[in-house]
Amino acid sequence: MAFSIHHLRIRQQILLVTLPPLFVLLCAVALLFYAYWMAEHSNRATRRSLESVAQSEQILRHVTEMRLAVRGYLITRDPATLGPYEDNSATILSEFATLRELHSDRPDEVATVDTLQHEVSRWQTEWASPAISALARGGTPDIPQLLAESDRRLAPTRRRMLDLLDADRAGNVVALREMEQQMRRMLVVALGVAALVAVVIFFVSREVTHLLEQPIRELIEASERVSRGDFQLLLPPPADNEFGVLSQSFSHMTTALRKEREELAALNKFSEAVTQCTSETEIYEHILYYIRERFRPRQVIIFRLNTAENFLEAAASLQPLPTEVRDWPVIPEPHNCKAVRMGRRFRVNDVVAEPLCPAKFVPPSEGSYYCGPLIAGGVIIGAVRVEGIKDFWTPERESLLESYLSGAATGLSNLRLLEATKQQANVDELTGLYNRRFLEEYARKLLAMARRKVQPLGILMMDLDHFKEFNDIYGHETGDRILRHFAKTASRAIREANLAARYGGEEFVVVLPETGAQACLLVAERIRLTVERMVIPSGTEKPLPQLTVSVGIAVYPEHGQGLEEILQAADKALYESKRAGRNRTTLYVPQEEAAS
Repeated sequence: MAFSIHHLRIRQQILLVTLPPLFVLLCAVALLFYAYWMAEHSNRATRRSLESVAQSEQILRHVTEMRLAVRGYLITRDPATLGPYEDNSATILSEFATLRELHSDRPDEVATVDTLQHEVSRWQTEWASPAISALARGGTPDIPQLLAESDRRLAPTRRRMLDLLDADRAGNVVALREMEQQMRRMLVVALGVAALVAVVIFFVSREVTHLLEQPIRELIEASERVSRGDFQLLLPPPADNEFGVLSQSFSHMTTALRKEREELAALNKFSEAVTQCTSETEIYEHILYYIRERFRPRQVIIFRLNTAENFLEAAASLQPLPTEVRDWPVIPEPHNCKAVRMGRRFRVNDVVAEPLCPAKFVPPSEGSYYCGPLIAGGVIIGAVRVEGIKDFWTPERESLLESYLSGAATGLSNLRLLEATKQQANVDELTGLYNRRFLEEYARKLLAMARRKVQPLGILMMDLDHFKEFNDIYGHETGDRILRHFAKTASRAIREANLAARYGGEEFVVVLPETGAQACLLVAERIRLTVERMVIPSGTEKPLPQLTVSVGIAVYPEHGQGLEEILQAADKALYESKRAGRNRTTLYVPQEEAAS
């Protein structure tokens, strides 16, 4: 497979960028050491050449001094002139040994040095020493001839010594030239290597920079898009390096954020939908729908707590309940439900292996279930059970479900609070009957319905007889007690479909849907007779006098088309009951009919 820098990890890519400078550094160090070695070698060679030249010149000078000393002795016959000869004879051997050592790396020059030493030794043994001995014995040698013989013997030696000096000087010059050439070559090589490495560094750095810059730029753009709430990301392609790991981690993070955002949006949508509900049944439907869409459960059961009768009732379920509990789907004792008793969730991840809730209301035969209380304002108002597959409930799912249950409980609580507020606004606080405002609103709706269905609508207007006298004689507390007992008595005497309301003071109104005049007379008489038999506790040993009520009746459409018209007709009929002696029922008769 062809080499590609894309296949390398980021550390290897960075290392690939750092290797050329490191290589250049190593080459520079190597060249530095090589140059140092070459300089030392050249210096050493030059130094040896200079020492060789100096040693050769010294030997040449000493040989010349020896020749001149012997010549002076031959001419002057003065032994004092032999001092230099004797001194140099003692050192010339060591000087030749030193010169030989300086030329040890050049065998041909070593041979020349040996030849020179041999010739000087022959000159000493074959000419100088015999001449000195002959003259010392008092002989009369031929001085010119001896001197000529000495020059003849030393002439080749001098030539070879001068040739050796010239060779040393020439070698020194050659060594310097070679060193200069090597330094030039070394400089050229160093520049070439530096240029090559620079080119490689440029292209590799550009490639690696592109490889590093592109994923970083893409990750920065992706993070900016995520910060703006856009999760449609364009991440770097998968790579087997650290950027690939970072991209994968970023993808997982954005997936989790997107999922959390979607869950939050769904939860907000659920909360908004719940707050717009107008009945508990509608809220139950939303709970079932959202839990089904989010958790895909097998079954969901919503329990409503009835505090008055102390039981939990299955108010709604995702799947139909079994026939054996369908008629009365109740947990008789709420504390048998662990979620209600503990006020926190109860979870079973395996119904086969783990103990179940003591309530045992339609327990699942397999899988798992979660039961969470519905708590609003610190008060438990119900519970929700969600059944799923085995080991379905993780902390994340539990937390999400609890958010839904919390929103549902808040919605139920708000709805009940609203109903209670509306009830308080529509109900007379003293009697518990509806007040005049609610009566008029509700009566208009019933009147419109009666008009649409072409059906009658009856209105009873009632007034307690002599109520002001009761108030004046027995006090307002007794008067309030009378009003409360009358309200209960009248409510028991009518059907649930009828509406009883306090119209004002001691006046009361009953609305009778789908009821004609004769039926209204029967209801009015039933109320009047029931009130006549009513016993009101006085709170003292002296009982209260008997209470009676007068009733006026008007019916739509015979006695009017609008609510105000019908109420006025009923009020006129009530006035007739009062005028006729009270404790009686009167059906309204229009003036035309009364006159005829």
